[in-house]
Amino acid sequence: MEFTEYKCPVCDKQFKKGDDIVVCPECGAPHHRECYEKEGHCHFADKHGADFSFEKEQLEEAEQQAEQDAKDGVVLCKRCGAENPKEMFYCCSCGAPLYGDDKNNPNFQQNQNNGQPNPNFNQNQGMPPFGVPFGQANPQMAAAFDPMAGMKSDEPLVDDITAGEAAKFIGKNTPYYLRIFNFINKFKKSRFNFSAFILSGIYFLYRKMYALGILFSVLTFGSTIASGYIKTLPAWQNIYNNILQAQGSGQVVSLTNNFGLSTEDFWLFLSPLIANIISMAVMLICGLTANKCFFNHSVKKIKKIKSTTDQEHLAEVLETKGGVNLPLAISVAAALIVANYLPIFFI
Repeated sequence: MEFTEYKCPVCDKQFKKGDDIVVCPECGAPHHRECYEKEGHCHFADKHGADFSFEKEQLEEAEQQAEQDAKDGVVLCKRCGAENPKEMFYCCSCGAPLYGDDKNNPNFQQNQNNGQPNPNFNQNQGMPPFGVPFGQANPQMAAAFDPMAGMKSDEPLVDDITAGEAAKFIGKNTPYYLRIFNFINKFKKSRFNFSAFILSGIYFLYRKMYALGILFSVLTFGSTIASGYIKTLPAWQNIYNNILQAQGSGQVVSLTNNFGLSTEDFWLFLSPLIANIISMAVMLICGLTANKCFFNHSVKKIKKIKSTTDQEHLAEVLETKGGVNLPLAISVAAALIVANYLPIFFI
């Protein structure tokens, strides 16, 4: 059994792999053999009793240390000894959980080495939160598991808006958007949002950007319904059947070969394709602009809320005015699905 997570109670030195260790049969406390023989008995002999055990003693000390660290504004990682802001749930250095008892997890070894890195700690123990791949500590990777993305709640994010205030307003998926907001504020450019690309107007409605949500939803609905409706028209179906027959007879189908169609009929045939191109363009615009739009929307709304709300009720109002509108998003998505498949029943 390894005891590298503990220190010898006599010399107060961290146990190392290969040390000659003896364990007290009464309480289970490990000692260096030399230290045990020097004292002639267990270091905790005066505490031996029905309710005492070394493991319980260590756990209580760890909890007391955690409480003290929280009061000091920092939390010592029990795995590698690094200091972390108390807002973090996972260590910025190694990605290990900062709270809770994970002593039964073989990948999590507690370390009470006075804040110094554990000399026996091996970072190459798997993926976070129980390790860092390739043995490289990456604070940004660890921040991905933290609800504040590695930021302190009182840390300025944009103008006079703090990260904590932005987190209250954002609600769902806060770590992602805090990093995005910080990126936009620093570099004045955004990143592609795949959720907005796929959902288009639904995404903006979900994030309570109702004006843009209605605009993009109308464009998406309009192009979808137009494409489906045109395909149900007898004139379009007749043109389509004529082109299929021409193609079956060996003629080359192309935009330059209109098969004797009038200009009006030719553009009628292309109308569904044009509608689909418009729909795809709307999706691309949504994906490209969503993060920047949400950034501007959030900054504007938070500033307005702060100017009209007292500090006592600020957090509550931010959560109420911000967050997401899931019922509306689901309703619009259901309507769009119906609009997309309804024309099939008429073809």
